[in-house]
Amino acid sequence: GHAESIDDLAGLSKTRPGIAFILAMLMFSLVGIPPLAGFFGKFYAFAAAIEAKLYLLAVIGIVSSVVSAFYYLRIVKVMYFDEASVSYGEGDAGVKAVMAVSFAFVFLFAIIAGPVVTMAQAAAKSLF
Repeated sequence: GHAESIDDLAGLSKTRPGIAFILAMLMFSLVGIPPLAGFFGKFYAFAAAIEAKLYLLAVIGIVSSVVSAFYYLRIVKVMYFDEASVSYGEGDAGVKAVMAVSFAFVFLFAIIAGPVVTMAQAAAKSLF
């Protein structure tokens, strides 16, 4: 079956541990846990706001990140600590490929962050 709500992911760590792990890492990235890609996105956004002396914006961003962490981490809790409600089959090869590429990018971003940031800075400078 397909997951249509968060509760449909209950017990996913027991039935599909690989998928649960990848989804958990993606959720941790959205929270901003280092060294995942989401951390770098939040770090650079907040650093830019502080550098521009937009302190209120930075505080609002940090507070909203803390609030959003509750929702992202709830998904991880449901996958790892709730009882399984649905049994999932093997899944589509296309979905597996997209998840693998997403996981690789998010997990390995710390290694490739330098070149990506350099390219982003060069692109930003060309706009101004």
